[in-house]
Amino acid sequence: PLGAAVPTPSANNCSWRVFNQTLDHFGGAAGTFSQRLCVYDGFVAGAAATKVLFYVGNESPVEEYVNNTGLMWEYGAAQGALLIWAEHRYEGESVPAVDGVENCLSFCTVEQALADYAVVIDALRRDVIGDAPVVAVGGSYGGMLAGWFRMKYPGAVVGAIAGSAPIWGLPLASPPLDGAAVAIARNFGSAGGNADACAANLHAAWPVVTALGATAAGRSFLSEAFRLCDGSIGDDAGAGRRLAEAVQGVFFDLAEANYPFPSTYITSAVGPGLYPLPAWPLRRACDGLNESLATVSGDVASVNFSVRVDGVAAAADWDAVATSNVANFTLEELRAMPTLTALLEGVRGAWAVWCNVTGETR
Repeated sequence: PLGAAVPTPSANNCSWRVFNQTLDHFGGAAGTFSQRLCVYDGFVAGAAATKVLFYVGNESPVEEYVNNTGLMWEYGAAQGALLIWAEHRYEGESVPAVDGVENCLSFCTVEQALADYAVVIDALRRDVIGDAPVVAVGGSYGGMLAGWFRMKYPGAVVGAIAGSAPIWGLPLASPPLDGAAVAIARNFGSAGGNADACAANLHAAWPVVTALGATAAGRSFLSEAFRLCDGSIGDDAGAGRRLAEAVQGVFFDLAEANYPFPSTYITSAVGPGLYPLPAWPLRRACDGLNESLATVSGDVASVNFSVRVDGVAAAADWDAVATSNVANFTLEELRAMPTLTALLEGVRGAWAVWCNVTGETR
């Protein structure tokens, strides 16, 4: 969408500046730190800036947002805007020298970060941008910062673009306890470009995996199906639940990185490094789960439902397995259940989209 004349979004296209930032805007603590700024003026064409897009950095090195906030580059190209990204304090290379400073983490707050951005914009107005209107931009936590920045410092910016900003997800707003899980789960159905069977299979898998972990035969079967290292599943009744939680845990990261093109955005931000996830990773997670493999009955929305796969049955009641018949089966009998095996292999494949992002582990 940027066109051949527009550079690919990259921190390599930036001019880097370091701003001498105050450590404590509200108290008496002395000290400053170096705050990094990335500036791209290629859309201004040598003239004075008449519009500014200012990214309020969040919880990673600022290069992550320079390289992955395509909206900034697209809007900048369309509007002839100056682009500026500011790194969040205590992130990347904008970390104060706090050795020996009492309560050093007390300066890493939303309030201090917002004040940083207000001070930076004020300094830029004196030296670079003059009276040009500034729009704050952010995503996720950065989106929350962008919204709050416009509210707290309305004189600094004329507006804010707050992408995927979970402002109402804070405890005092009384969000649904499983609100994030519900939103992520939508990706595994037709809303995310998958067959609805994928979502149903995953709903079925969690109580089944949890129930299998309660018996020695079930744990051995899970270890085989998920290709786990010897002994890593544990030898207690909670083994299945831990495994289910481990698999579920990567889906949040896959949802964050569910771009229509390969991207290293999340893998480089939280690990394991610069390994690109495939395009539409949550669709790839469903590759082995798009055919119906289980019977689910009851109220899935209230997490009160029963599951049957081959001969295995389990009933989920919110965060526990109320009943199951797994204890009735030997390891050999479990191995002889083709649909159960297919379900677990499909779940393993979904897990591997993240955990085996390099494709090197077999």
